[in-house]
Amino acid sequence: MLSMKNILIADDHAIIRTGIKSILRKNFSTNRIDDAENEAEITHLIKRYKYDLLVLDINMPNTDFIKTLEWVCITSKETNVLVFTMHEEEIYGLRCLNIGAKGFLHKTCSDEELVVAIKATLNGKKYISQSLAEIVFRPKEVEKQANPFHNLSSRELEIAMFLNKGLPLPEICSILNIQYSTGNTYKRRILEKLSVQNVLSMTRLMTSFNVVGC
Repeated sequence: MLSMKNILIADDHAIIRTGIKSILRKNFSTNRIDDAENEAEITHLIKRYKYDLLVLDINMPNTDFIKTLEWVCITSKETNVLVFTMHEEEIYGLRCLNIGAKGFLHKTCSDEELVVAIKATLNGKKYISQSLAEIVFRPKEVEKQANPFHNLSSRELEIAMFLNKGLPLPEICSILNIQYSTGNTYKRRILEKLSVQNVLSMTRLMTSFNVVGC
């Protein structure tokens, strides 16, 4: 058993938060376990308490995931981050690690693997699955050829995800706190990099490469 830890679980699904709490209480000595459903709650709690670990989902309402992950990694360096999501490792895993996450794990993992990942990240160690390890050590040229979405920046991918959900560009710009002109530039670059003419074609491409999740 590890020393008493403070852990924050950020996920918009109550059943996921409850499940993780149950696993934590069975396997770890915790001082406090808090949960959050969006960016505002995450920032409020991290400003108020010191956490050893943040278990973070990618897709939550009213949340700029990239900005939130960057903010946590910069302003709360003692908080190790384990990204726990349904999003594909091949698309998001390496991006999250590059931003500063200690680990990345798909929600289809077993309870046993989740415990191993939490132990590793609580100790400040990296945790990635075997499949993600293969991607991490794959040559960049091969990586980009294998999936066109690797050509997108983190911000471009985030905007593509919002567009895929059917959100209008003005709403996306409001969520991300960027100017409409900036958002429009991002949208144009996304379509150019993916070699598609419109959002509908982009959505079809995202489906074909399984760039989906919740």
